Amino acid sequence: MPRVSKEESELTKQKIIQVSIDIVLEEGYEHLTFSNIALRANISRSGTNAHFKRKEDIVEAIKPIFGQKIGALFCYDSPKKFLESWKNVIDTNKEARRMMYSIRDMVDPREGMIGLMNAIQGDKKEVEDTVFYAIGYATYGGKFKDI
Repeated sequence: MPRVSKEESELTKQKIIQVSIDIVLEEGYEHLTFSNIALRANISRSGTNAHFKRKEDIVEAIKPIFGQKIGALFCYDSPKKFLESWKNVIDTNKEARRMMYSIRDMVDPREGMIGLMNAIQGDKKEVEDTVFYAIGYATYGGKFKDI
């Protein structure tokens, strides 16, 4: 079999990444398998393995993409503005809720909270309290029940 060009290889890698994102969003993290990726990307399983040796490697490739998409939804200027934007997204944006829920098994909760706390500008204690409140609002307020 002839070797593929670097451009073709990069296109295949990007296709694997996009298909992986789609699987996580549409079916859930638990369905992110090499077999499912290969089937949906219309490539061989070994083709998938040529670009990503382990599932964790795929996760590391897609986490920043989810982070950018989710991060762009909120205002980080102050704890108050963050909480207002958070509540608005949680209350009105089903697609965003689905995305946030879908990555729950890919992101360590502590890592996510620390990332939020570092992004929000303001008094450290107020920021911390706001993040804990926001997570409770989304999780225990039943906002993820209709995903």
